[in-house]
Amino acid sequence: MTFAIHASKDGQSVVTIRINPAVAVDKARVLERSGWQVHVTDAAGHQFDPLDFDRLSSPAHETA
Repeated sequence: MTFAIHASKDGQSVVTIRINPAVAVDKARVLERSGWQVHVTDAAGHQFDPLDFDRLSSPAHETA
């Protein structure tokens, strides 16, 4: 399964792809701490905001 990290800041936007949910969450958290607005989208189109990152990195997504 792939995960897209969507980030925006100061009129810029970036999308980064990761295949592991834990790695996607780690990258998203780094961007968020740097002042970016972030969310992660999984292959099914579900969007995860920073408050949902723990749910995204749960074992259910690790094996999906």
